[in-house]
Amino acid sequence: MKTSIKIGVGFALLWIILKLSAFSFGVFLTDLKPFVFANMLFVTLAISLALYAKKRFETESNLLEDIKTAMIPGVLYAIIVSSFIYFYYQSIYPEFNSSKISAIELKMNNEAAVADFRKSNPAMENLSSDEIREQVMDSMNNYYSAQFTMTVSLLGLLLYTTLNSLVISLIFRRVIFRKT
Repeated sequence: MKTSIKIGVGFALLWIILKLSAFSFGVFLTDLKPFVFANMLFVTLAISLALYAKKRFETESNLLEDIKTAMIPGVLYAIIVSSFIYFYYQSIYPEFNSSKISAIELKMNNEAAVADFRKSNPAMENLSSDEIREQVMDSMNNYYSAQFTMTVSLLGLLLYTTLNSLVISLIFRRVIFRKT
């Protein structure tokens, strides 16, 4: 197995272990920021380590080969982690989504919150309170679903991987492995 594949899978498994450990100990169950930042860190490290491992032993390569080498662990990481996120919110911890939806339902029972939605969205000005509640709850049910969360995380990680691969490849070529 190629080194870059091992690195991508290794960092993905590390993130999964981190997420499951937090779930087991009951920490950061509703706060997603530490896991988002851990994702960013692990993708950056996977890209950097894979590119460093290749460039350390290879004398000649071009920028496109470097970007390809950098993207392999990042894309693999994104696919594995996003697939896990789907199963996590679908099977392991579905209470997260249901608790968020319940909180919005409670908020929507308040007539002042419905009035705020009516004011903030011109398309809802002529709708009744019940119609506004129904539209908001439909959109929130879609928003807080495991499929939507997986799709957003996959797209975000792939975009981050692409940009990071380009930037890190340029940094490695221009600064670290520069020919003097």
